[in-house]
This record gives sequence, structure tokens and C-alpha cells, in this order.
Amino acid sequence: METVTIHPAEAYLRNEQNPPSLYVKIEGKRRRLFINRNENVIGIVAPGKRKRGYIFTNWASIEKIYYPSQRQEQAVDTDRKLILKYQKLARLATHTNDWLRKIAKADLEKSLYENRITTGTRIDGQCIRLSTIEKYCGTGNMSLFRQAMKDKKKFSTYRFDFCGYDGTLWCEPRENGDMAAGFSKEFRNCGNGYYYLLINDEYMIGYDID
Repeated sequence: METVTIHPAEAYLRNEQNPPSLYVKIEGKRRRLFINRNENVIGIVAPGKRKRGYIFTNWASIEKIYYPSQRQEQAVDTDRKLILKYQKLARLATHTNDWLRKIAKADLEKSLYENRITTGTRIDGQCIRLSTIEKYCGTGNMSLFRQAMKDKKKFSTYRFDFCGYDGTLWCEPRENGDMAAGFSKEFRNCGNGYYYLLINDEYMIGYDID
């Protein structure tokens, strides 16, 4: 009975505990293999492309495998979990805008920054409840904010004390009927701080630090 030997690169990709892509060397060049586990197909990214490729079967052409280090694997796993978190929260939104659509279409093999969802800071994935903001800005301001979101109108609070920062809650319509909204907590009497965007009806989530 003939024994079938699976190439180490193929074995790596077919292991669901590993990332769905792997870099290898073919004809002296670094190439990226990927697996579509839903269709059980392994492909290779075409030269000069970032996503498009074709089915790969020529395992004998692989000259070297670039296995990711443990740190790299952890970073990839963290990035994937953060994107999935943003996508899960964004699905609960009753408003829409380009940023939310970008989240829905995000590439799980890239970071939030690479997907242009955030600027890539330490507040990525950090959530602040609107109910928490309400304790500082007041029930009246929060009611006005929520109503402005429903009516698709512009609204902004004056600066209010938020845990030692100057807080500002805002929303504004876009020309296509979308609504954008966010929350900033800036250092006292300063135009720098931490910035969050409304990801659904109950949460702001980290976007930028300036």
C-alpha cells in the first residue's frame, strides 16, 4: 500500500490551530501561500498582488518555509481577535457610515491599522459605554445626542469633566445620509488626547491617540 506524504507547508496550513497563510521561498522569491478552509483549497498569492492568487499544488517547488515565530503568531492572533471584536460590535449598530462598512469588509489577515480601521494605538479595542459617558456629561446631553443620531442632525456637547480629562461627545450627518459619531477625552485645556468612534448604539471604541 502506497504511503502518501504531505508536504510540511501543506500540513501547517491544514492545521486549523495555525494561521491561514504561510510564507515560503519559490525560485528564490518569498511567496505567500493561503488556505480557504471552507472550500479546503490551498492557493498562492499572485506576483504583484496582495489578495488575488490561484490554486497551488507544486509542493516540490518550495525551497524554504518561513515559519512564523511564536511572537509573530501571537501578534497575528491578537490582530484577528481585535478585528472580530470590532465586527461583532459593529453588527449591532443601527446607523451606518464608511468606517462601519470598512469594519464589515476587514481582512482578518491584516491588523486594524492595515485595514484602516484605527491608527494603530494602545486603545485599539478599548470600549467606553455610553452609559458611562452619561454619568459625566449628564442625562440631558445624552438624550440630545441620541435624538440627534435618530434625526441625523449635528450635535456636540461643551467640554465636560471625564475622569480628569476634558470630554466631548459629538455626532454629525454625512452627505449620503450616513451618521458619524465619537467621543474624545483630551488633556485639560489641550487639543490632544484619546479618540473613540461610535461602533453601535451602546459603545464607543478606540480609534486614535493624538
